[in-house]
Amino acid sequence: MQSSILSTHFLSSFLSHFAQSVPPANQMPVSPQQQDPLAQLRDIHVPTEVNIWPLDWGWWVAIAVVLLALFCLYKAITAHIRRNKARKQALALLKSISAQQSNWPVALNSILKRTAMSYYPTQQVAGLYGKQWQAFLTSALKSSDSKLESDLGLLVSNVYQATPNPSDFETCKGAVKNWLSKAKLPKNKGAYGGVNDGGLNDGNPHDKQAKEPHHA
Repeated sequence: MQSSILSTHFLSSFLSHFAQSVPPANQMPVSPQQQDPLAQLRDIHVPTEVNIWPLDWGWWVAIAVVLLALFCLYKAITAHIRRNKARKQALALLKSISAQQSNWPVALNSILKRTAMSYYPTQQVAGLYGKQWQAFLTSALKSSDSKLESDLGLLVSNVYQATPNPSDFETCKGAVKNWLSKAKLPKNKGAYGGVNDGGLNDGNPHDKQAKEPHHA
């Protein structure tokens, strides 16, 4: 019994001594990271450098195709503008022709002749007159147009009259405008210099028209 009392006394002394050596929970040591909440945050990561060629090869192929298409479109537009230069010049010059000019049939016919020479070989067109010239104008149309063919015939007949019929002016002028709009002008002549290549826009246009021979 005495040993039991000694054991109890020893255990009581040990627990008392252990309790005194352990600090309270509110006095537990705190680590530096727990003292500073910001210390728990991860460091800032700098993004990796961007590659000098960031796009995949497929994108470069697509870009090349788009650029090629734009280049082809540009070439087509500029070729179209060049090919229609003489036609546009002729339509602009047509507005300056009036019925008050005594030689208006020759002036109108000159616009047709010089426009045709801007697109067709000169030797093919320059010597045409009368029925041959009328047949050429008709053959150059994109589609058959009986009224336009008749109006062109009226213009050609007025060219050979000493005194043209004033009432035919509007019909003949309209025929020239319609032919310029409806003619199938070729693309393969060497240069599209414009109507003034034939001399129609050099100097005074009315003087040039007056000098035009009646078989033009």
